[in-house]
Amino acid sequence: MKTVEKMYVASAAVALACFTAVPSAFGNASSQSGTDAPKSSMQARQSGPCVCLASDLIGTKVTSPQGEKLGKIEDVVVYPGGEVAYAVLSFGGVLGLGDKLFAIPWNVLKPTGFTMPKDGKDSEHTLVLPVEKEKLKNAPGFDKSHWPDVANPDWARDIDTYYSSYRSTPKLEKSRAVESSAGKSETGFNWKYSDLKGFDVRTPSGAKLGDIKEVAIDTEGQISYVVLSVGGFLGIGDKLVAVPWGAIKVSHEGEKGDKKKLTLATTKERLEQAPVFDKEKRETCDPAWIGKLYDYYSVRPYWSQKSAEDEVNLPPKRDDQDHDR
Repeated sequence: MKTVEKMYVASAAVALACFTAVPSAFGNASSQSGTDAPKSSMQARQSGPCVCLASDLIGTKVTSPQGEKLGKIEDVVVYPGGEVAYAVLSFGGVLGLGDKLFAIPWNVLKPTGFTMPKDGKDSEHTLVLPVEKEKLKNAPGFDKSHWPDVANPDWARDIDTYYSSYRSTPKLEKSRAVESSAGKSETGFNWKYSDLKGFDVRTPSGAKLGDIKEVAIDTEGQISYVVLSVGGFLGIGDKLVAVPWGAIKVSHEGEKGDKKKLTLATTKERLEQAPVFDKEKRETCDPAWIGKLYDYYSVRPYWSQKSAEDEVNLPPKRDDQDHDR
């Protein structure tokens, strides 16, 4: 087998593992129906996150529940705290919507599975958008070359309301918050994946560590880790290391407070021993590997915190005996 073919099959296998490890994980527990949904989400959290790479999400086909192709994912919008807010879709000419883009709340989309490559064709994963065509035709959209201010709470509120996607206000405010140059917690910007990729990450003193090459997204809607190219900082050429999003400090500065800043408090020695990222290896999507990654950086796993939240929000158990009485 040729080297290129080996790399292709390895990458497809990794993608398969990422998208099928927890098939019911897409979407927040609050968007699922039935009393078992929060419990299953909690169990998935306790065992660790199931992630997929943002670069694999871009271009993902989106269909109707009946299997009709609607469009594809063009970008992803996340809050500074790492919560995935929206998938940005293009519907092309399928719905007669031209070149407009549409922000869809992450927890509205549902997965249908992933297939291995056949006859030399690319592997394929699909997301379902359970929204009627007529509703999509009237959905709030925007021109590809004129994005709205995705950090505007009013814009976000209108989108969430249109798709009946309701999330906890305190949780949203916490996820949106960033630290300003004045040391205050403020809100004011969101990230597009297309902007986050290639963004510089620096030490607290201002030295450039490297730039972001990849973003791993938890299928329940959270940035799990990012991949940094730190070879220049180490003076050894290109080296890719994985870093938990929770280890990176998000802030903004500048006279208008509109300059984004990412910092990571670490040393050359720590980076030299840091977990290396290799897209061809299945372990990069393995919950156990991700857990060790968080341990290495002494970052509290966010999924354990969400497990506790899910457990608190579990509906009361039905007492069949009392009911029968």
